[in-house]
Amino acid sequence: MFGKQKSQQCRIAPRMLGHWISGWLAVFMVASVHAVPIDTRVAQLNEKVARHTDGVRTIEQQLLPHTDTRVVVVFAVSTPKTLIVDSLELYLDNQLVTSQRYAESERDALAQGQVLPLYQGNLSSGPHRLKAVVNARAENNRFVRRELVHRFVKPPVLKQLHMTLRAKAPEFEPEALFSEEVASSTGDASTSVVSDHFVPRTEAKGLHREQRDQEMFELAEQERRKGRTDIAGRYLAKMNEGYWAALGYLNLANDFARDDLNSSRALVSLRVAMAMAAKDTNEARRRNLLNQLHLRAGYLALKSDEHDKAIHLFEKVTLDSYYAPQALYLHGLALSNKGSHRAAMQSWHRAKKFPLAFPGVTEAWIGMGQGFDMAGYPGQAGDAWLAAHAAYQGERVTLNKLAQRIEKHGAYKALLEDARNTGTEWFLADSRTLTQPRMAYLLQFFEQANAQKAVLRVALLDEMTAQLNRNAHDLSVFIVASTEWLEGGNAASIIASTLTDTRKLKDHLNRLQAQVNEARARAADALDTLAHEFVDHQYQLMVQAMDKTEQQIAHLYEYLALETLGKGAQ
Repeated sequence: MFGKQKSQQCRIAPRMLGHWISGWLAVFMVASVHAVPIDTRVAQLNEKVARHTDGVRTIEQQLLPHTDTRVVVVFAVSTPKTLIVDSLELYLDNQLVTSQRYAESERDALAQGQVLPLYQGNLSSGPHRLKAVVNARAENNRFVRRELVHRFVKPPVLKQLHMTLRAKAPEFEPEALFSEEVASSTGDASTSVVSDHFVPRTEAKGLHREQRDQEMFELAEQERRKGRTDIAGRYLAKMNEGYWAALGYLNLANDFARDDLNSSRALVSLRVAMAMAAKDTNEARRRNLLNQLHLRAGYLALKSDEHDKAIHLFEKVTLDSYYAPQALYLHGLALSNKGSHRAAMQSWHRAKKFPLAFPGVTEAWIGMGQGFDMAGYPGQAGDAWLAAHAAYQGERVTLNKLAQRIEKHGAYKALLEDARNTGTEWFLADSRTLTQPRMAYLLQFFEQANAQKAVLRVALLDEMTAQLNRNAHDLSVFIVASTEWLEGGNAASIIASTLTDTRKLKDHLNRLQAQVNEARARAADALDTLAHEFVDHQYQLMVQAMDKTEQQIAHLYEYLALETLGKGAQ
């Protein structure tokens, strides 16, 4: 807009580092022992639902000697190189019975040819319709959603359905192959059931070690929060190398950085944390934590004016991670402090490609204008600040739309379900989701401990609802099976008693479901309140950023006007 200008002396001092990283002390959050009433209610309901489910399983065991209603569905992928499954929904007779979103570890298991349990429940004898809705990525980089239907007949014995997915070249169209097995009427039917609780011995050993390290970490955290960092360090020294030890040393580094006049102790603690994190066997979690450690160490080096060390550390942060925009902005700042303004602008330009919700992106937009100005090109600086102003204005529109969607559909759907990543490992989302503004705000929202707690509360209540729905389905099957057995002239007093107990459980289920629905509404309201506060805060940040760009543009006009007057006087 202002045209190209001849290189001139820098007018504006480089941006001071300051403490712009808000909420950096992101320590691991442990639930408070002083639970609020809604949490107490959720815990009570969780216990009630568990007892109700135990009652359903007891009814099932009582029926097994007379009529076996069990059905098992297992799942595998025969062409893992050409088909990666993201999620799978299973319907029996048009009723949703399970919905699975596969984590990285589960996709790795499918890639190795393992058979995973998908559903274990009950069906009455006779014809049935199974429908699987698959969301997957094919080798030709297409995202596909397909419905696969299979009709089968359930006999009065255990039935197992084996579903195998495949996608062949050149179309890479997903298709399913179904095979059926039934237990022998004289054999032990229970031996054919695929248990979703089976854990191999080696994996069980790893889980035990992980649980012990987590317990040691929490003990160290208790001491650290009391200010006894030396005792916390002794707990951490007893832990195995891996994720929890690394997290503990990261939190110690945060305390040292806050309390010490120099960053030497904090940097030493971070180096130990990096060594611990490198031993984590969970690859995605390891990469995420190492990115966070490199960013933190680079920030401390930058504060100490060790620019070369900071640049080296920032360059270790992977560009497909949540921390990439922040690292790119600080990387550019370190280069700018060394006088490499063009190289700094290259880093800021890359950071601008991320949504504005990520830390560092807003600053990168403003930094582009400052970079041009420090390089002596006020015309390009003005264009950059005008572009930043327009971007901030557009983001306010996005935030308004997000607020309206939260108001209409609730925060759980607007932020989580619509972002297609509702798992607890939200921070391990792949790079394709990082370019979505809604996912960016979800990740930013999840940096708040109370937001995590509110989301998990709603998720737990939704899982209770799903479990009660499965219980209702099973109880209906038990009532039909028991009635048919008695009407067939089979005299069995235990079946009559079981039928009575089943009907009582179903009546109790309706009351329990109403209580869960009421608690879910309360939990959703609490989450909506937090989400609205978060969106309002983000909106105000955009307003402040717009004010900064307007000030920069005004100063630039003032400078150009004075320069023109000076030339006229000459």
